[in-house]
Amino acid sequence: MSLRRFELAPHENVELPQRATEDVLFVVAGGGRDGLRAGDCVVYPVPHNPSMLRAGDDGLTALLFATPAEPPPFSSGEPEPPRGVNLADADSAYEGEAGRWVLLARQAGAQHAGVNYGRLLGGHDGAPPHCHSADEELFVFLEGAATFELWPSPLAVLEEQKEKETIEVRAGNVLSRPPSTGVSHSLRASDEGASFLVYGTRRPNDVCYYPRSNKIYWRGLGLIARLEPLAYGDGEPED
Repeated sequence: MSLRRFELAPHENVELPQRATEDVLFVVAGGGRDGLRAGDCVVYPVPHNPSMLRAGDDGLTALLFATPAEPPPFSSGEPEPPRGVNLADADSAYEGEAGRWVLLARQAGAQHAGVNYGRLLGGHDGAPPHCHSADEELFVFLEGAATFELWPSPLAVLEEQKEKETIEVRAGNVLSRPPSTGVSHSLRASDEGASFLVYGTRRPNDVCYYPRSNKIYWRGLGLIARLEPLAYGDGEPED
């Protein structure tokens, strides 16, 4: 997976990279002469034709997320047209006193990865602390500031007495959370709040762990269970 940022001057053109990827474009600011506007999320399926960004009078700032992918089974191999949705028109998975959460790229037809939009109001938390076994995530902060929390694995707590760490983030920061680290993450907005994008793969074999509640979520099976964390040598005979 990869992320590229494009900043185009008024009326500037640039051709998007052409690869064997499912691409997701998010327009941060400005607009395009072909109707692109801020908040647009455009999915370029695999395969797709080469595409051009054409900035309008106010220039264009956009993010391009790319996930390596193969065409679906029984595909004709013919390029598919892009599909899009604007953030203002997208359905919210959650909207309430804590803010808003939108599964944005999925509503535009993405199959291999997600680009989700989050807005947290001041002092509120995002998703519970968790880590992934197979999925990688990138956090791109658009506005405001927040505290990013890193929670050690149960084994690191039991055997090394490791403690939670924090990272202060603000608009313009990008954080990567690789899979299989055993280190969970969570997010708390500052008093001014924060808005951000979360880009992640959607692998069916991913397992998600929640350290605060000791839950494990086998996402491909739709099963959540609670396990007891143990030290490596627990129950083994002493020589």
